[in-house]
Amino acid sequence: MRSVGDRLRVNGGARAAALRRCGGACEACGLEWPWALYLFRRDDAAPATTRNLVVICGACSAGRSGAFAPLLSEQSLRERMRAANNRRTGAAALTPARRRRLIVERGGCCEICGISGAERQLDVHHRLGIIRGGDDSVANLMVVCFACHHHLQPCAGGCGRWAKKPATVCSRCRLRGRLQELYAGLSWEEITARHPGLAALLF
Repeated sequence: MRSVGDRLRVNGGARAAALRRCGGACEACGLEWPWALYLFRRDDAAPATTRNLVVICGACSAGRSGAFAPLLSEQSLRERMRAANNRRTGAAALTPARRRRLIVERGGCCEICGISGAERQLDVHHRLGIIRGGDDSVANLMVVCFACHHHLQPCAGGCGRWAKKPATVCSRCRLRGRLQELYAGLSWEEITARHPGLAALLF
């Protein structure tokens, strides 16, 4: 682990974008362990924007100088619990590569509704939750689409968003409905004119 020297200030958006880009792996050697990765600027004279950041592990950054920041500032409580559960049971950590392999091995479709990953995003779900002692063992993992994972269904309002069961309409359509009830004599355009922030919130 690198010692803390000149700390690079990176905003949350740039950090999140760099994490998405690298997928939790060193961009030099491919090490998949995000807790051992660091952010460096490609050009020290330029600001720490996503394009100017490189994600590398401690070994690959050994010859680098200049300010740096950890890719992940600290483990969340859930991640600490997951690591403890895995140590207790001897389960291998669920890395991004292992997650991708598991989805392929399970047929690339949701184990609940059967929809293909080509039609809907697939997630890896823990049968026994981390907070209840669940680990990353194969027997405790299942592949589900994001709708089944979050118990979602298409919004009955036809907006294209998703509603969490047992609701039939999404939260935005419910809010819009309440506002239209509250301002029964006004059109939707008049309501949003009274509350300019609503347009950004709802659409």
